[in-house]
Amino acid sequence: MPTDTPNPDAIEAALRQKQLPVLAGRLPPGEFVVPDYDGLCLANIPATVAALLGGELPGACPPLRPDLWRSWADGVRRVIFLLVDAMGYLQLREAMARGDVPAWNRLVERGAFFPITTVFPSTTNAVLTTLWTGYSPAAHGLLAFELYLREFGVAASALFFWPIACHQHDLLVEWGLKPEEFVPVPALGETLSKQGIAVRTFIRKTYAESALSQMHRRGLEKIDGFVDASDLWVGLRRALGESQSERLFISAYWDVVDGISHKYGPNDDSWATELRNIGYMLEEEFLRRLTPAEREGTLLIITADHGMVPTPPEVAVKLDDHPALRDVLLIPPMGESRVPFLYPHPDQREALRAYLSGELSDAFVTLERDIVLESGLLGPGPVYRETPYRLGDLMALARGNHYLAKEEKSLEMLGRHGGLSPVEILVPLFIVRLDG
Repeated sequence: MPTDTPNPDAIEAALRQKQLPVLAGRLPPGEFVVPDYDGLCLANIPATVAALLGGELPGACPPLRPDLWRSWADGVRRVIFLLVDAMGYLQLREAMARGDVPAWNRLVERGAFFPITTVFPSTTNAVLTTLWTGYSPAAHGLLAFELYLREFGVAASALFFWPIACHQHDLLVEWGLKPEEFVPVPALGETLSKQGIAVRTFIRKTYAESALSQMHRRGLEKIDGFVDASDLWVGLRRALGESQSERLFISAYWDVVDGISHKYGPNDDSWATELRNIGYMLEEEFLRRLTPAEREGTLLIITADHGMVPTPPEVAVKLDDHPALRDVLLIPPMGESRVPFLYPHPDQREALRAYLSGELSDAFVTLERDIVLESGLLGPGPVYRETPYRLGDLMALARGNHYLAKEEKSLEMLGRHGGLSPVEILVPLFIVRLDG
């Protein structure tokens, strides 16, 4: 087993210093962290998994930097990948330092632990689509929670695939959207399966048949839908027991931390409580119950899709309080509340830019669509033909804890993500050999 592990502090420092040349002078110094798609990003995990199991992902983002994982790769036949929604690196590191989440401290002692970046925007559907394809947001086009989909002529949720004015799950499928064709790049399951690598995925049963899940799980014979943590961990054990010889990739997604953080804020005691619960189940109901045969050649990878910033109502920029902003917009802001995508009336583009850079400069930094695409914030191309249209003309990057509230009821959400702050962008990566 490896005796040298990556230095988390050195990696964090390097990530904080990374810059994108096109954005030089456009972002306030020290406020933001940009994704590192070259080898320190969630987008690099799919190709890493493929390489660990003797496969490859042609055309996708490259693997993680080899020095971070090669020493753990010898003899790997099975990879278990767990994504914990909203388990940000900085917040987790602080909880570990306080002793609030002891199981996670013990996990570090067994393997490697260091930060990487998520993708941009730092939001779940963009991350999951990247992880289930290996391609960047620029290439797959699922950029944020709400998008203007010109092919359907509708402003819609790109998580639930309903029009923003009618909350009926997957209504766009009834309108003609075909989940198996909507994402323009190959799915991870399709690619790995063709190379003789078995793929299984565990997701909460209520999400298992959603349009988004169908987009991600193309090429899989079935989806393992679980009810709660108990059958998740039992299911993962059984999956290992059922696969003693074949090369296998098992993916699992846990959503509860995100829901807690949105409702109560990421600094609430319930955040650490849930992390303790996950750690307990991981240790007691999974790791300690594995047989030697199930451990052999098995690598565990755990990460998160984003961190979360506290967003109390007093930091909101309420659209209703800014009629001059609302009136220059052709459609409501899309994207994320921390990264609104803005569509002005054709003759109001400069008025919108002036208002943002004047009245709201303390809350947002404004970037033009072409600059966003050229900068590499959305990752390497090729850029999907619909991506530019889904970005709007201007993008507003939230500073501090600010966000844009389109309606009063949205003020109830006390934690948010999507932006470029270090808290949102830096996520943890655990790599642990289970036969060590």
